[in-house]
Amino acid sequence: MIMEEHGRMEHVEQGDAGIGVVYSPMIWSDVEAITRQFDETWGHYALLGDNQKLSLLLSYHFVLHYIEPATRGEIAHKNGQFMGVVLSRVSGQPVMFGNVAQEMAKIDERLNSIPAGRKALMDTELGFEIERRMERQTGINDKAPAEVELFLVSSASRGQGVGGQLWSRTMEYFERAHEPMFYLHTDSDCDVSFYDRHGMKRIAEREEQRHPDDGRDRGMAPTKMFIYAGVPAKVKQTVS
Repeated sequence: MIMEEHGRMEHVEQGDAGIGVVYSPMIWSDVEAITRQFDETWGHYALLGDNQKLSLLLSYHFVLHYIEPATRGEIAHKNGQFMGVVLSRVSGQPVMFGNVAQEMAKIDERLNSIPAGRKALMDTELGFEIERRMERQTGINDKAPAEVELFLVSSASRGQGVGGQLWSRTMEYFERAHEPMFYLHTDSDCDVSFYDRHGMKRIAEREEQRHPDDGRDRGMAPTKMFIYAGVPAKVKQTVS
């Protein structure tokens, strides 16, 4: 069923598992809900001395980083509650929002004004640089000009098919754009088995703690960073 609400077109999923879940294009006002769910899922409290305000600011930086290159964003919600989001990018298509760089500069200024925030931001930017290095080493951008920037679902969405629906609809977007392959970054803090189950291949792996030259050896449990790649049509077939 297609309906229009709050000035945007929305699709209401009527299947047994996802009844009442609404799927709609992302708008700027969704950023707050995405940031709060990102912080709840991957908050940075250990790095920031359990400072919730700083963790939210850093999570906002992460979310803006993923939004900036995105050409499509889809939100799942139910009765006004955020259920999930997928941000994706197809090379050559226009980005969703043109104000992200300015907004990120404001957030970074606030983080840099506090020592703990400045240190966490430097570590975050180093992580993004390592991802870019992995991309260059694999040549993945030449092979796959499409990327899933962020895939995030809330704990409230479990058992309602939200993740599968968002995933399937993103594969359809890549197919409409005639993209033969796509990729994504993830790490061992996420459920990487989801990508294994859905027919994606791990094409790169790096353990952060084994690279002290990058400044990543912090005496913490090692985090493995991965690049996964897949063919949209084949991945879509794995979603029940």
